[in-house]
Order: sequence, then C-alpha cells, then structure tokens
Amino acid sequence: MKMYSNSTTRNQGFTIIELVVVIVILGIISVTAANKFLNLQTDSRIATLNGLRGGMEGASAMVHGKAAALGIERAVSASINIENDSILLAYGYPAAMNDEAWSQLIESTFLDAEWDTGDADWFFTNVSATDGIIIYAPSSRKKQGDSCYLEYTEATSSAQPTFELTTSGC
Repeated sequence: MKMYSNSTTRNQGFTIIELVVVIVILGIISVTAANKFLNLQTDSRIATLNGLRGGMEGASAMVHGKAAALGIERAVSASINIENDSILLAYGYPAAMNDEAWSQLIESTFLDAEWDTGDADWFFTNVSATDGIIIYAPSSRKKQGDSCYLEYTEATSSAQPTFELTTSGC
C-alpha cells in the first residue's frame, strides 16, 4: 500500500525568466566593460600614428642623405627632386609643408584640417604659416586640443627636425 504525504514539496530552483534576466544583465555589463578594457580604437590610432612617425623619420633621413650628397644640407631653404617631385627643404630636411614636401614623400593624400571638413582618413594643419610646425591627426581627432596627433618641427640651423607624438586623447 502506498502512503501519501499531505505536505507538498516545492523545488527551490530558478525559473526560466529569472535565468534569462540574469543573462541579459550580464551581457549588458560585459559589453559596457569590454569597451573600457579593450580600447581598440585608441590602440589603433596610436599604432597608426607610430607608423606614420616611422615613415616620416625614414623619409626624412633619406632626403637628408640626398641633400648631403648634393651639398645643400646646410641651406636655409632649398629643394631637391625625388621621383619627379620637388621636395622643399629646410637645412637639408623636409620643410614643414604638406604640399611641397610630405604629401610626395609619404605618398598619401591629406586634407587641410583648417579648410576642409570632407571625408579623409587623415588631416594636417600648420600651427601658423611661418613657425615650421605641421600636425597630422586622424580625421576623428583633427583639432590640436584633441591631443591625438603627430607634430613635425622642421630643422633649424642648430637642431635636427623632431617628430613628437601626443596620444593622451586618442
């Protein structure tokens, strides 16, 4: 004979709805946290700026070598011809001019950040027309205040050119 108990037993587990809600909440938290931990866009911008810096340093050394071979490495202003492009120089190194130097040397198209807001991967701007400084920045960070740029300062009579990265705002 079977004996039945009058007390009802109840499982103390999660319902499917509770399980789904917990999974959705964990998914939202992980997506939010992933951006902070992975930071892929920042790393990509910094890596690209480092690549641009390396290309510009290599091109600058190549130009200076050719200027030295021609005996014009100490000239305040000169130009040399590289692959049918006239490259403007300052003390044997490329001048801080996009159209007359860098766009030919690194074979890229840059848009002037001051005047053109069109679609481009990179922008450049001269801080002022005569200071010998040119800034290259990703299109999403085209203002100097964004702190994500490569700054080239052309050579002077007493100093070689400098390539300075600012990446705190990338």
